[in-house]
Amino acid sequence: MKQGFIILAIVLMLVLYILNKVNTAKQLEFNVGLPKNISLKGGQISFDLPLNTQNVSSGSVNVKSADFDVLSAGKFLGKALVLQPTTITPKGQTTLPVRVTISYFDLLSAAGSIVNLFKSGKIGLTLDGLVYAEGFQVPVKQSFEFDYKQIL
Repeated sequence: MKQGFIILAIVLMLVLYILNKVNTAKQLEFNVGLPKNISLKGGQISFDLPLNTQNVSSGSVNVKSADFDVLSAGKFLGKALVLQPTTITPKGQTTLPVRVTISYFDLLSAAGSIVNLFKSGKIGLTLDGLVYAEGFQVPVKQSFEFDYKQIL
């Protein structure tokens, strides 16, 4: 009887720990900084996009990686990847290093919507994908808008 209770208590503590981590990962808030290290090589545009992550909970989150589709006006532009494991500190902000790659072909495919965005003076991007944290996949879909004159 005591062994069964101890095993049940351990399993319950493990389940509570996992639920806490998943809940913490789902509460993360994201915003982006300005693109840096822009390069035009090999038929693609690549740049670093600082993804600032705000953790409002009291638990840390270990992000193993992230894989996002980059969209603009609903059109696929490219991929954004977090390849470096990062720990997001509790009650603080952490910047995830995101590498964005956009092929010239995908850029041409979305050219009509991008031209309209440039006319408005703003660039709108949506990151839609998964963050792999604490052994779980957390879906993230976040839109951002910034003035393209700040980049050029």
